[in-house]
Amino acid sequence: MRNILFILITVSFLFSACDEDFLEVDSPNLTDQAVWADPVLAEAYVIGLYTSIRVADKEPGHNGNDTPAGFGRGFHWALWSSVSDETVYSNDDQTYLVQRGQMTPSNFGFMSTAWPRGYRAIREVNLALENIDSEDSPFEGDKKQELIAELHFIRAYRYFDLLKGFGEIPLVGDRVTSLDDTDFSELFDRKSIEQVVTYIESELDLAIAGLPDDNGVRATRGAAMALKSRLLLYGASPLYTDDVDDQQKWQKAADAAKAVMDMGKYNLVTNLDSDPAENYQQLFLQRRMTEEDIFMRFYMETSLSGGRAIPIERMNGPNGSGGWGGNCPMQNFVDDFEMSNGLPIDDPGSGYDDQDPYVDRDPRFYATIVFNGSMIRDRPYESFLPGGRDSPDGNEPWNTSPTGYLMRKFIREDITLDDWNEMGSSPWRYMRYAEVLLNYAEAQNEAVGPEQSVYDAVNTVRNRAGMPDLLPGLSKDDMRTRIHNERRIELSFEEHRYFDVRRWKIAMDVENQPARRVSITRAGDGTLSYEYSNEGLSGKQFGEQHHWFPIPLDEITASNGELKQNLGY
Repeated sequence: MRNILFILITVSFLFSACDEDFLEVDSPNLTDQAVWADPVLAEAYVIGLYTSIRVADKEPGHNGNDTPAGFGRGFHWALWSSVSDETVYSNDDQTYLVQRGQMTPSNFGFMSTAWPRGYRAIREVNLALENIDSEDSPFEGDKKQELIAELHFIRAYRYFDLLKGFGEIPLVGDRVTSLDDTDFSELFDRKSIEQVVTYIESELDLAIAGLPDDNGVRATRGAAMALKSRLLLYGASPLYTDDVDDQQKWQKAADAAKAVMDMGKYNLVTNLDSDPAENYQQLFLQRRMTEEDIFMRFYMETSLSGGRAIPIERMNGPNGSGGWGGNCPMQNFVDDFEMSNGLPIDDPGSGYDDQDPYVDRDPRFYATIVFNGSMIRDRPYESFLPGGRDSPDGNEPWNTSPTGYLMRKFIREDITLDDWNEMGSSPWRYMRYAEVLLNYAEAQNEAVGPEQSVYDAVNTVRNRAGMPDLLPGLSKDDMRTRIHNERRIELSFEEHRYFDVRRWKIAMDVENQPARRVSITRAGDGTLSYEYSNEGLSGKQFGEQHHWFPIPLDEITASNGELKQNLGY
C-alpha cells in the first residue's frame, strides 16, 4: 500500500492550477482498510495513480524539488527528444549511451524504467478496481462507474507506455500479486503485439463508455478516445504488424481519430496572438486547458514541496545568462523546417541560403528554436566565435550548446533564470487536437490514399501555423513523407519523434545520421559565416535491436530466466 501522504501531495499537484480544493489529512499513514472505507481517501488514491515512482537517477522525483513521474517522461532534465534525432542533451545524463547504441539490459539510463514503473502502477490500479468494485465499496451509482472507467483509462495508458517501449509484454488482467503467491508464470508470458493492442483497446472502450466529457485535469471521454486513436495508429504501423498494407487496421485507426474530430469539442488555438509563431509558442505556456487540450498535467508555481517540474528555463537556457544548455536541437532537425513558402530547404526554388539560414522559415521555427541572433528574453543569442556571449568564449563554457541551438518551445521568457519559484511551471500536454488531426491524416492516407479529407487535416494544422496548403496532386508516398515531416515539426519535443521513427521503421536511416551542428564565425567587420558539421555528438549509432528497449536484467533474473529478453540484447 502506498503511503497516503504521497497520494495527497500528488492530489495537490494535479489541482493546483485549476482552483480546486485538495485534500488534507492529519495522519501521514493509514491502513488499507481505512483508505478503502473512506470515499475521500479512496478517491485520493485513484488520483495518485496519475503519477508514479522514480526508478532511476535523473528521473522525475529524483530530489525534493520536482514532482513524481507521470505518463511517459514529461518535463525533466533530459527530454525524450535527446534520445532521438531532435536534440542533444548538453549534460549527457545517460542519453549518449542511447544515441550511441550502447544500451544494455543493465545499462539503459532512463529508457527501460517503464517496465518496473508500469507494472507497479498496473498492480495499484488492480488493487483499486478490486476495492472500488466490491460490495464494500464506499461508492455507488454514477460516481462508482466513473471511477472504474477512470481506472481502466489509467491502466490502458500504463500498458501503452509498456507496449511502445517493449513490444510484446505480459498481460496480468485484474490480478493483484502478493509475496504469498506461489505461481508467477503468467507474469512472464509475453503476449503478441496484436494481443496487447486488442487488450488496451478493450480497456479504452470501457473508459470511453464510463468517463464524463468534462472532468477537470483528470481523464475524460475525449482523452480516452484520443489515446485509442494513438494506440490504433501504432498498431497499424510497420513495426507493430506483419502486414503493413492492412487497410482494415489503418481504416480503424482513421475512424478512431475521426470520432474525436466529430465530437466538435476540440479545435486548434488561433487567438493567443495574431503572429502565428507567437500564437504557437504561447499555446505551450497557457496554464489552463484550451480548446486544443485533450489531456494534460499541471505544475505548481513554486519550488516548495516538490510542486513544479524541473526549472526548465534554467536547465535549457543560454550559458551567457547562467543557463545550463539542456536539450539542444540538432542541425538535422533545424533543416527539416520548411521555408515560409512551403518548400523544403533542399528544393531549388525554396530561396534558402545556407549563409543566411534563418530567414523566411516556417513560423514554428521561431517558436521552437533559439538560434544565433534571435532574441531570448532581453538580448540576442550569441553562439558565434570569437567572443559570442553564449559560445565557448562566454560564461560557463561547459554549458555551451553542443549544436549551436537551444530549445525555445515550452520556455517562459517573462521570468529570469534566477526566479526559482516561477521556473518549471508550464503544463505538460499529453494529448492535444493537432496530434489527432495528424493521426487521422496518416491513417486515412494509408487506408485510401491522399483524398481531400487527408489534405484538409494536414492543411488545418499548417494554416494555424501560418504555412500554406500542401500542393495538390501528391501521391500516397509523397503525402506520407509530408505527414511524417509535419509530425516532426508540429509535435516536436512532445515525446512523439522517438517512437514515430521506430514505428515507421525509418530509424535505421534517420538515427544513423550524424548529429550535426552549426559553427558560426564572426569576422572583424561583423560578417557571419556558417559551417555545418557532424560535431554535435560523436558516435551516433542505431541497430535493429534498438527498435525496442531492453528488458531490465533485474527483471529477467527475478523470473529465473522465464521472462524472455528482446532480441539483440
